[in-house]
Amino acid sequence: MSAYANLERRLARREVILLDGAIGTRLQSMGVPMSGLAWAAAALESHPFTVRRMHEEYVAAGVDIITTNTYSSARHNLEPLGLGDKVVELNLRAVMLAQDARDRTAGDRPPLIAGSVSNFGLRVACEGDYEERRSETSEAQARANLRQQADILAEAGVDFLIAESTGGNIHRKWVVEACLATGLPVWPGFKVRQDERESMPRLGYSSPETIADGFDEVMALGGDVVCLFHSLISATDAALDVVRARWHGPICVYPEAERMDYVDTYRDRGRPTPVTPEEFTAWARHCVEAGVQVVGGCCGIEIEHIRPLRDALPTHLP
Repeated sequence: MSAYANLERRLARREVILLDGAIGTRLQSMGVPMSGLAWAAAALESHPFTVRRMHEEYVAAGVDIITTNTYSSARHNLEPLGLGDKVVELNLRAVMLAQDARDRTAGDRPPLIAGSVSNFGLRVACEGDYEERRSETSEAQARANLRQQADILAEAGVDFLIAESTGGNIHRKWVVEACLATGLPVWPGFKVRQDERESMPRLGYSSPETIADGFDEVMALGGDVVCLFHSLISATDAALDVVRARWHGPICVYPEAERMDYVDTYRDRGRPTPVTPEEFTAWARHCVEAGVQVVGGCCGIEIEHIRPLRDALPTHLP
């Protein structure tokens, strides 16, 4: 039986599954500088053994899934750093570092490896996250870059792909379609934000679309597990109501901790993460009680938040 088939059986048995926490935040805490153009991907070239150690920490914390450090390692991320000729090498390296960490640390409980593909760094006519820092990429080139990265990760041996789009539905569909084309299982991801004056969360950083507007369109493409990620806990809670009304399969949440400094190290600024491990554990327990089956963390939610979950959460959904 494949590792993913076993995960499907566990999901069908309503087991609670643990995803790892933040990748970039943890690497920052370990002294790795971030790039405004490629976020944590530059570490694959400059600090590969620190990347492996980061994965080892999450494996030792008892997670069921670790995520490759490839959120921002597509061609359009690496070319501005002069690493365009290493797109294949660095994405292969990311998978191998995760595999090495699993093999060195996991013992008889090896986690699955999820390959991350995202729209980070894309700027096209339809929308622009972080526009002021991005160079223009044509739609054809953007989609080719995403497909290239997804294929590399699949061939390198990841167990499934997480489509981590932080934009509106145009980018989200590109990422999901690139991942589905590999033939691997895919977990579509939705980043949401919520205005204090509105009850319905909107997609991405700046899209006018609400999650209610865009959810069915994306999930019609396919997908095994719906992920709410890289969103504030309050926005995640609001979006869960929408997802539960439209989706009857497994749900995954991995929120962020309201960080505002996505390049500079937050410890250097003397600004601790606003969400304490105790608060996060209590929230994760609430999510499981509400039917969320997979729990992890994104920016600002790192090892000290994830480590308590193995013992604190129930083993199965209520």
